[in-house]
Amino acid sequence: MIIDERDNALEDLFRNKLEEPEVIPGDDLTRHFMRRLERKEFLRFNPSRFNVFYFTALAAAGATVAGMLLFSPPKNTLHQPEAYDSVTLSEMTIIPETMTGDKPADLSGSVGPDRKGAGPIIISNEPAPGREVVTERQTVISTTSHDTAEEAVLISKNEIASTATGLLRAAIETSTVAGCVPLSVNFRSIASGSFMTVWSFGDGGSSDEQEINYIYDIPGTYNVVLTVFDDKGHKAVSSSRIEVWPRPRASFEIHQPDGYLTENSIRFVNLSTGATQYLWDFGDGVSSGAFEATHRYEAYGRFDVMLVAFSEYGCADSVIVTDAFTDAGLYIRFPNALMPNTAGPTGGYYTARSDRANQVFHPVASGVTSYNLKIFSKQGVLVFESNDLNLGWDGYYKGQLCSPGVYIWKVRGSYRNGEPIVMSGDVTLLNY
Repeated sequence: MIIDERDNALEDLFRNKLEEPEVIPGDDLTRHFMRRLERKEFLRFNPSRFNVFYFTALAAAGATVAGMLLFSPPKNTLHQPEAYDSVTLSEMTIIPETMTGDKPADLSGSVGPDRKGAGPIIISNEPAPGREVVTERQTVISTTSHDTAEEAVLISKNEIASTATGLLRAAIETSTVAGCVPLSVNFRSIASGSFMTVWSFGDGGSSDEQEINYIYDIPGTYNVVLTVFDDKGHKAVSSSRIEVWPRPRASFEIHQPDGYLTENSIRFVNLSTGATQYLWDFGDGVSSGAFEATHRYEAYGRFDVMLVAFSEYGCADSVIVTDAFTDAGLYIRFPNALMPNTAGPTGGYYTARSDRANQVFHPVASGVTSYNLKIFSKQGVLVFESNDLNLGWDGYYKGQLCSPGVYIWKVRGSYRNGEPIVMSGDVTLLNY
């Protein structure tokens, strides 16, 4: 109100000044007028000068930014890795429920130099700080793989999340990873949720069983691939390598010199292949680890000679020669009864006809190289002796027919392999 009165007075003053030039305003009026002019000039908008409009614009902008920061929703700060063809979690099973803390699990991993659709990312086996990892068994886990890098860019984040949440994982459990041919391996698929299994065993074989026992019959290194599919079309892939080692082949020959077995050393020639170590068993309690061996037997008998050959991987093969120093066709057998020809002595020569009537006592033999037969009465009288297999006893002694009864015989000799013959028995001379 006072200001308005002053303004009116000022206007009257200017009006009077124009009408009466002799009126001179005081110093207080002049200062008040100049301040009013300055205030009006400041409030007037002028783009070329900094005035109250700039302060207003800055204040409005600041209020807008503060409102956006205050009311905007918080952003997800979880670091998402780059896209890859596949993700492999090696030799561990992550159980998210056991991870402590409220933050998401850190699934960052090491990356290969070329990410054009080739090569997996290997997630570290070491748990991040503040995390606990439970590993009940050693397994190989892999998430879904993709055909193109572009497809992986869109899905790789979901793949890593599914590994941590257990939506789809594939793992191979094997009974062994290496061995000698033929190698039997038990494969078992470990996957979460409902899934379909496809095995590729690396040698052309395949299966859709969750658990299978597979036999590798050819040496080599095989890459086993397990692929599992869930009912939503996702797939997870895992692989394992199986090494099948070859077996050596054991073989040998026996070089036996002429003469008796106990008189000379026997040479054993090694013909094995693919082996680095050997074990000989000569059948008499003596063994040797030499490549080729010689051995001398102290007595005759039945000896089964065996050779075991070992490869550099520990694979073994063996061969055995049963009764190595006795031919299958070596034998000598005697009858136990005699019915002499009463017409007179025959000289011990026999025929098929005389054999049917048992008129001559003689052996049936094969492989005999030396021979001596003696026949004694119970009183110890030598009634017959022969060094010829073709000559037997006709039941006569010095041209006289012997009395019926039991007589003792004894034979000495040797077979063609040098084995000696020492036998004895009895024969009954029947009534004539």
